[in-house]
Amino acid sequence: MLESLHVKNLALIKESEVFFYPGLNILSGETGAGKSIILGSIRLALGAKAGKDLIRNGEEYALIELIFKSTKPQITEKLNEFDLPVEEDGTVFIQRKIMDGRSSAKINGETVSGKALKQIASLLINIHGQNDTAELLDSKNYLDILDEYAFLETAELKEKVSGLYETYMSLKKEFEDNQNLDKNKDKELALARFEVQEIDTAALRPGEDEELEDEYRLMNNSKKIVDGIQRSFYSLDGEGAASDSLDHALRELRNVLRYDEKLSDMESNLATACDLIEDCKRNMDDYMAGLEFSESDFLRVENRLDTINHLKSKYGNSIEDILAYRDDRNSFIEKMSDFSSYMEELQEKVSKAKKSLLSSCRELSEVRKGKALIMAEELIRNLKELNLEHVKCEVFVDPDETNLSDKGYDSVDFMVSFNVGEPLKSLGMIASGGELSRFMLALKAITADKESIETLIFDEIDAGISGKTAWNVAEKMDVIGRQHQVIAITHLPQIAAMADSHYLIEKSSDTDRTQTDIVRLSNEKSIDEIARLMSTDTISTAVRESAKELKAQALASKRL
Repeated sequence: MLESLHVKNLALIKESEVFFYPGLNILSGETGAGKSIILGSIRLALGAKAGKDLIRNGEEYALIELIFKSTKPQITEKLNEFDLPVEEDGTVFIQRKIMDGRSSAKINGETVSGKALKQIASLLINIHGQNDTAELLDSKNYLDILDEYAFLETAELKEKVSGLYETYMSLKKEFEDNQNLDKNKDKELALARFEVQEIDTAALRPGEDEELEDEYRLMNNSKKIVDGIQRSFYSLDGEGAASDSLDHALRELRNVLRYDEKLSDMESNLATACDLIEDCKRNMDDYMAGLEFSESDFLRVENRLDTINHLKSKYGNSIEDILAYRDDRNSFIEKMSDFSSYMEELQEKVSKAKKSLLSSCRELSEVRKGKALIMAEELIRNLKELNLEHVKCEVFVDPDETNLSDKGYDSVDFMVSFNVGEPLKSLGMIASGGELSRFMLALKAITADKESIETLIFDEIDAGISGKTAWNVAEKMDVIGRQHQVIAITHLPQIAAMADSHYLIEKSSDTDRTQTDIVRLSNEKSIDEIARLMSTDTISTAVRESAKELKAQALASKRL
């Protein structure tokens, strides 16, 4: 649910913050007051393209902040996918800052890409306007709409179909690839045998390359190592070196040891130091003796590394990769040795996979057809309630085995007639803007309890309607508001009267600037705004009484 919107320095808005609530949130105001700015600010926060001309004149930046609260698991999963902080109480804080020539977005304090912002926003809110009914004009979307309506009945079957389709397509690709391979199999077989022989001849051992590289590094740097050890040895054993100094110190201390027993600890420490230096000298001698390498040893290691690195350049980045490649080529050789049997077996697998897929597609199609009949009946009932009295509707499911996909093999069309005597035609071919808006409302009404997105925004979806139709639309929006948080911009008193929370968007001016503000209205102020929507500039007592009566009628409707 969208809890709050904070806007600063955007177009005509200096700074405004509004809190939204569950149910039906209605925004109204005079034409030109800035209703589109409020909706536009939400779109901007959710990733819409931003230009510097949106920044309020004289300001350096514009800022939009949205706070959502949701405990939906898919939102937590998406936040984790993008390594974003997840708040225990389900808070999702979205911030968009627009500056001259650039903009930035943050979610829960972390900077995010446009892709991450849009993907997360798509799970939190859905915005519908007169220009957002395009999905109803494209029949490619109808299958998804039907499956959303029939989610409980189709979800498991769709998952099964998707898995079977993936298996079928994988086997089919393997079969087709091998059909192409059949044309050049002798050449490919010869190459595979050469590669296996080359790798086997090398007699590779896992981990050998790392051992050889250590050995090569040691040989290649042996002179530097010897020079360093010799200098260290000379510091311990040369003229005036540490060894002589410690021996002298030990002799002097022992000469006076008999005078005071407290000196025994010092004598013991010095003796230990002398012994340690002698041990170091012996270890250095032994190390240098073992560091002698012959030229043939060096060439042996160098050549072996060259062989391994040559194979790595052809077959893999490690010895393990090379050996795995050899095993794969051996399998290929075995397969090609009896290619006709292999292809027959693979073709049988493809056939069985397709048969299983088609069987599940038929099962899914039958379920869809059954739900399509029920959906059509519900759509007709809801559309009639929206004052489309003569509507006829059929949700047509067309199975086609040549149209296989991970969703099955069905295509769906909404066949509709809005007028008496008119034949059923595809929705996208005949519907006007007002009819599409009401069709979308009817869809939302019958899928409200199934849609996972908690917040829906309707931007003047009531344009072009009035009277009884407007009242029917208001009732339908109230129904949707019982399942979702709805935020709607309207200019109709019937819809404003149905509000659970009513907001006024108004524009004011002083001698220097014009500013847009949004405020939540009390019940009395809401009635005043409904009266303004019902009349001209002057609100008479009679009009106000009519507004109060309309509000009471709306409250009575909400209790049903």
